[in-house]
Amino acid sequence: MTPAQQWGANQKFLDRIILRGDNIRLATPLNQVKPGSFYQKELNYLFDKDYKVSSDGLWLVK
Repeated sequence: MTPAQQWGANQKFLDRIILRGDNIRLATPLNQVKPGSFYQKELNYLFDKDYKVSSDGLWLVK
């Protein structure tokens, strides 16, 4: 899969989560995000869709 195809698959998965209004458990702490990574791209996408970090820093919530 090309990077563009990977992102397309990730985006489709994230869009389903967003539609359901699910909270998202963060597997990797935000202070360990690598610049330019798919993880950073996913986080930015979710932040753009009005997700926020929970007070304990473990979840993204609507």
